[in-house]
Amino acid sequence: MSPFNYIFLWLTIILVWMSAGSGGFAPPGRFRESSALVGNRLYFFGSQNTAQQRDNIYLDVTLSTLNTTNPSWFMSNSIPADFLLASSCVGGPNKNTIYLLNHLTTSNGDSNDTIVYAFDTVATSWSTPNISGQIPPSWQQFQAVNDTNGKIYMFGGDKYPIVDKFIKLNDIYILDTLILAWIQGSNVNALTPRVDFTATLLNNGLILYIGGIADVGTIYVSEIPTYNTNNNSWSTMFATGDTLNSRYSHTAVLSPDGHVIIYGGVINGSTDQSQVLASLDTTVNPYKWSIKPIIGNNLPPSLAWEVL
Repeated sequence: MSPFNYIFLWLTIILVWMSAGSGGFAPPGRFRESSALVGNRLYFFGSQNTAQQRDNIYLDVTLSTLNTTNPSWFMSNSIPADFLLASSCVGGPNKNTIYLLNHLTTSNGDSNDTIVYAFDTVATSWSTPNISGQIPPSWQQFQAVNDTNGKIYMFGGDKYPIVDKFIKLNDIYILDTLILAWIQGSNVNALTPRVDFTATLLNNGLILYIGGIADVGTIYVSEIPTYNTNNNSWSTMFATGDTLNSRYSHTAVLSPDGHVIIYGGVINGSTDQSQVLASLDTTVNPYKWSIKPIIGNNLPPSLAWEVL
């Protein structure tokens, strides 16, 4: 499958979010949810909407049977705690466990430490694993991404310790799901603290952090901080190509041939659609941006805080 067929498949999934599913199950619209793909099931967890904060639903994305007119939505076991402004990643020895990194307890109190809830997608059961090491402080609006070796990399976000003041963070913590241990990564030369950015892991072990909001304002997407998972170090890539507006609350996905596709987000305070889809070619040095116009009669809506 070509990289752009690949991304349009996922955009199609977004656009059928409100469609009636098999058996009449149609999930209501939501935002600031989290997602994780295990096999042919794309799971969605939580929402900013109060009534959906414990939702655990999934979409069958088997290519041979995917019906965008009547998508197959299913409800699974509810999350043990409200889940919003948090992340979900796949890990474990068999890569069939989804780990939810959350700041809320089962009684919905704000925890002092990050809480991990594990969902076994085979047994469809939840647990709270006992994890050793230095547990990260409780925070929200961070981004987490997993590699193929059972490690989850959690970065950024903010704390809300006193009224009307957020404290943004730039610490990176690593959860090894094979041995269930937390490790704190280096923040030497790390990017400035921020929220509402994207984290994308390349096949070479580099994590790209694109866009977002810092205390100084929105972040230029041409200036891309990278974390090297191979040697625990930071660097910055200055991308060339088309000039993109700064943005936050967008989404990003890696195509099979090394392009990072970003979609949507908030630009200049609004969900501006003029640069809704862009591609970052990471196979060249420096990386190169190109804006991809979307043409046709079925244009996607302007979106922010969505998932790909």
